Amino acid sequence: MESLKINCIISRYDETITEPPFKTIRLSTCKVVRPLTDNGGEKFFENIKSECKKQGYSAKFYTSTTEPGFTFEVVVY
Repeated sequence: MESLKINCIISRYDETITEPPFKTIRLSTCKVVRPLTDNGGEKFFENIKSECKKQGYSAKFYTSTTEPGFTFEVVVY
């Protein structure tokens, strides 16, 4: 199965931040394997959770980002 290495930002949601545009604090970054054929993104999210766990975080969800050099932002607990 073909795949790509994707650069991701790992962030924590912080509802005390009131200034736009985001309510997240950047914690770290990671590279995640994204299969080119992945039914519904399930394998990709499993890979994200695994990479976050290696850094001591628990992934909650991910979203696309416009941050230069990164494709996704992963929000963790």
